[in-house]
Amino acid sequence: MDDRQCYYNETIAFFYNRSQKYLATEWNAVSKLVMGLGITVCIFIMLANLLVMVAIYINRRFHFPIYYLMANLAAADFFAGLAYFYLMFNTGPNTRRLTVSTWLLRQGLIDTSLTASVANLLAIAIERHITVFRMQLHTRMSNRRVVVVIVIIWTMSIVMGAIPSVGWNCICAIDTCSNMAPLYSNSYLGFWAIFNLVTFVVMVVLYAHIFMYVRQRTMRMSRHSSGQRRNRDTMMSLLKTVVIVLGAFIVCWTPGLVILLLDVVCANCNVLTYEKFFLLLAEFNSAMNPIIYSYRDKEMSITFKQILCCQRQENVNGTAEGSDRSASSINHTVLSGAHHNDHSVV
Repeated sequence: MDDRQCYYNETIAFFYNRSQKYLATEWNAVSKLVMGLGITVCIFIMLANLLVMVAIYINRRFHFPIYYLMANLAAADFFAGLAYFYLMFNTGPNTRRLTVSTWLLRQGLIDTSLTASVANLLAIAIERHITVFRMQLHTRMSNRRVVVVIVIIWTMSIVMGAIPSVGWNCICAIDTCSNMAPLYSNSYLGFWAIFNLVTFVVMVVLYAHIFMYVRQRTMRMSRHSSGQRRNRDTMMSLLKTVVIVLGAFIVCWTPGLVILLLDVVCANCNVLTYEKFFLLLAEFNSAMNPIIYSYRDKEMSITFKQILCCQRQENVNGTAEGSDRSASSINHTVLSGAHHNDHSVV
């Protein structure tokens, strides 16, 4: 067989059979379970992230660069929900109906959305690192720079998702096809997995550095101030936030990234058994991000309740609303660059 021969006119079944990946002919119990869970998850993802975007739009307290990045994260996760919803109706027995181009589109949408979500998480981590080490409550990043960052994130994500469609696939190099993604080349899947793992490591380093810095500064301040209790609470709050963020990322992404790498480097490993469940688990990260980055903010929670209860938004000009509101929460300051007068974070 000529390895340089291209197979653009072949059916999806041809690639699946060659990769020895099961291609369903009818809906069985497992397929129905995966589809049911997938549809439920993606609906929740879209509704939760839409709520975040609406909250940031209507509440002027959130009209700051860090919140624009959070809104972009919500937009990326909302798009992930849409992409996964599209996948659910083009999986199982319906996969046989796809052409090569529509199959690549289906996978490209998922790759784009997940890359955008991870890139936004990294952008927020970098912004938090810069803000904390400059001892600021407000980032000095201009709105124009935020727009540039957002454009870069989406450009990179679209490119990453489109790369297989424009040539980095195995259609003309059939021996390099992946088992998990029968039209993708092993080299692309390896690159994509390593890219995300490197991003994860960078996030770990950034948040670990922030935690160590805040802990050291909190201990120094505790010796010379009467705010020991509040400083200790600040340190513990940051620790909890870092554990939640990194823990969610590890739990949701590590299994999928590991089996991607195993698919590339281990020919005898059976990676196909649990791949759909690992994809679903990775998609859970898009559902968890609104909870981690928004629900820990009391101001955001209040705005959510106002939206869900169709209440009129009050005090959107950022005026003080009493000691409880002005204090808000330490998480609001640490995670979101809040504009309350609490300098104990640094």
